[in-house]
Amino acid sequence: MPNDPSATQAIDTCQDFDSAVEGYRRALGPFMTGDPTPAVRFFSSRSDVTLANPLGPPRRGPADVAEAIALAAAQLSGGCMLGVEELSRYSGPDLGYVVQIERAQARMSGSTDMNPIALRVTMIFRREGDVWKVAHRHADPIMTPRSIATVIDKKNRA
Repeated sequence: MPNDPSATQAIDTCQDFDSAVEGYRRALGPFMTGDPTPAVRFFSSRSDVTLANPLGPPRRGPADVAEAIALAAAQLSGGCMLGVEELSRYSGPDLGYVVQIERAQARMSGSTDMNPIALRVTMIFRREGDVWKVAHRHADPIMTPRSIATVIDKKNRA
């Protein structure tokens, strides 16, 4: 899945769920080169938009979500998407989701090495007017089974 210049086009062309999912996937190419703009444009501008990325706590609201996306993209350069493995997809008239594994490669801040990236992702889209927008995205690097002990909150351990 090479970087796609059409990812920078207006998302108002994503009037159906499948187009929105594919459009967001195209926006990941520029993201892997450090450009957050296409990805940010897919997110809702409503106050309840949320993002839970692997680099920090969940963010809520358009400004916080855009800031988190920009901070994440700023840590990447020279990358590209390698592919997406879709696990599940559903859509109704106004709400839909996709669960997928995203595989990419990029240089990370302070490194000249190209690094592989794999994320487990759930995205919820909703219809806003005539277009579909991302209402929530959760991404984490958990790709292998883990012990239950990995969920212990060590800061608040009694």
